[in-house]
Amino acid sequence: MRIFGRRKQEHHSELSLEQEQESKYDFFAVTAKALLIFLLVYGALGGFLSAYEIEYHNGLCMLGVFGLALLLSAVYETGRRWLTNLTSIVLFVIYLYVAATNYWVINSGYYAILNRMNSVARQSLNIVNGTEYALRVREEYTTVTVFVLFLSMVGVILLNIQLQNKCSFIKILLVTFTPYLIPLYFKQSPALIYLLFLLSGYVAAAILQGGARDYFSRQMRYILPFAVLVAVVLVRAATFLLPETVYNSVVPASAAREASEAGVSNLVQFGLMSLFGRGRTGAGISGGRLSRGAAVMPGYETDLIVRYTPYSYEPVYLKAFTGRDYEGMSWTRADDEGADDGRMSATMESRRKTYAEASYRQGRGVMSVERAGASKLYEYRPYYTGFAGYDAVWTKDTKDAAAIQYYYYPADGWVYDFYAEDLIAAEVDDAYLFVPDACRKAVQRVCDTAGFQGTAEEIAAQIGAYFQDNYSYTLRPGWYYGNPDYISHFLLESRRGYCSHFASAAVMLFRNMGIPARFAEGYAFSYSNVVENGILVEGEAYEDYYDGYAPLGETALVEMEIPDAYAHAWVEIYVDGKGWIVADPTPSSTDEDRTSFWEAFMNAGGEETELNLGENNLGAYLETALGGASLVLPVIALSAAAVFVTGRIVRCRRERALPEREQVRLEYRRLQQYLSGKSRHYRVLRTLREQLGFVREHYGLEIPGEQEEALYQVFFAGETACDCGELRRELRRLRAAVKRRPMREKNEKA
Repeated sequence: MRIFGRRKQEHHSELSLEQEQESKYDFFAVTAKALLIFLLVYGALGGFLSAYEIEYHNGLCMLGVFGLALLLSAVYETGRRWLTNLTSIVLFVIYLYVAATNYWVINSGYYAILNRMNSVARQSLNIVNGTEYALRVREEYTTVTVFVLFLSMVGVILLNIQLQNKCSFIKILLVTFTPYLIPLYFKQSPALIYLLFLLSGYVAAAILQGGARDYFSRQMRYILPFAVLVAVVLVRAATFLLPETVYNSVVPASAAREASEAGVSNLVQFGLMSLFGRGRTGAGISGGRLSRGAAVMPGYETDLIVRYTPYSYEPVYLKAFTGRDYEGMSWTRADDEGADDGRMSATMESRRKTYAEASYRQGRGVMSVERAGASKLYEYRPYYTGFAGYDAVWTKDTKDAAAIQYYYYPADGWVYDFYAEDLIAAEVDDAYLFVPDACRKAVQRVCDTAGFQGTAEEIAAQIGAYFQDNYSYTLRPGWYYGNPDYISHFLLESRRGYCSHFASAAVMLFRNMGIPARFAEGYAFSYSNVVENGILVEGEAYEDYYDGYAPLGETALVEMEIPDAYAHAWVEIYVDGKGWIVADPTPSSTDEDRTSFWEAFMNAGGEETELNLGENNLGAYLETALGGASLVLPVIALSAAAVFVTGRIVRCRRERALPEREQVRLEYRRLQQYLSGKSRHYRVLRTLREQLGFVREHYGLEIPGEQEEALYQVFFAGETACDCGELRRELRRLRAAVKRRPMREKNEKA
């Protein structure tokens, strides 16, 4: 059988799937065509979803795609044009009916996928804020499944129409590979099983493109198994022969990606609105004004340059503005000195006294703040500092930089034993309990609906949870043409906005519950921002910038460039015994990364890891596919084995050339990779002690304390006296033991 034979036709570049008309119904033709459509459609769609780790009913969707492809192929094989046309009309009617009756389900599934895409894009582009679409139906697993079935139905119909006519291989490639470009741009790898589906379809289409002599069904009996085997060999060879470090050294960074990042960042946050200038305002400090514009669009220019020593996993807030009275679309500014105490100097004084008597419970630091592009109208201060000019030394020439002394206290509140009496029943301005008539009804309705109750901190948590569940964060809330009161519009009508809207509404909710509250505005950055964007400053002593209690322990001086996108608004509430404290009601988009400070900066330069291309999602299926293919084409199977062995040899030689400590780290990362693929609970563990404790608990393996201590020395100590070779062999034995033993299901579920 000449699979690679060429037809001598005038238009030989086109993929011809026309079959010779025969009186006998050809079941093999139906099955072959359905399989090819399934490989191409689900390879593209499933690969896209797996790259973003989106959960849905995979088996149901696969069955739906293949079933529809089989139905269309079976109808076309009859050769009756009237039946083909009737089937197309019926499917079109069903399509419209499904779209009309399940509109909100399909819409919510689509938005759930967009939210996941935006979340990944924000992490890749280091964007703090972005668009979150509201979901009318919140059961994402169900809605995404329905949307995937709906979209795959469209894909099967379109591809079937193309395959019935002369369709070039280039068109198939453009239609099916285009969905991969978006996750690949953000460095998200599809699961290998879907990549194999797609590559198998491409190989089969390429062979037919070359001009298979016999009709479709007879050729596909041999083409499909061969195409699957070729795809497996190609992907397997790339997996073993191309480690990530080699890939990064051979393939340069994409100049097109670097050039397009700014535009893509705006597109991720604002959609098509980023292409136009109307209806948008710049980021940065607004001075308590709530914009009527359709969008807030940051320019990602540096506003502040901050130098400080990270002390906690908590976000750092640099306050510039304190809002006192709400006037419908803006806040009046509280006094920095006097009764309003906009800078919270009374609270700072309590922290200072606590530090003087118990520095092991209270921290004191110095933060350098330089105004690069930020407004000169404000000072930007961390919590807790004194009056303006009390503890800040601004340069006399430009007044663009200051060294500010601050006092850190842990958020759990256990340190308030010493001078809590200074903050109990303190005089608080009645303005911080006033709710204007313009928004009173809307505020009361939300309080009645949500049923807030408990202490001030409990109510703060309830308000944050209520916003998270019922409102959407977005930098493009849309134009507002209503009455002057924006809080009522936000709470009852739009239910979407950015931090200033959430903070303004939360202030009124707190005040309505009898809790003194005020609006705060400035800049905020998280511990993850520090890990990802901070730069270690050498030559400076830690003691010159921080002493006393710090949850992170001794760190180092870090310099951070704060862009206008880090501008933020939050709430301050007054609690007896604690004074004014931060309550941030804005819904969070990502979980805080709690990687240890030194581990994060130790790994900042990159490590040698293998490019797995989603290999853990394939597992035994790949071995079965390789074994079955070897029965059909043993020569190709032996060639694949030779490639595998060669890759192993090359990799082993490369590893032996590494320093001994790097070899130990590489072996431990392989253990991490295996356990991450086995358990989602393991993936969230950050420290060596937590990870080794997981192995002890879930696999019943005893890991001596000497080995654990040796690993800490290898990863964190400047020098180590342990035997790295023996430690590496112990890690290999540990990984082999983990693979042999089943995980304890009871603990896994717990």
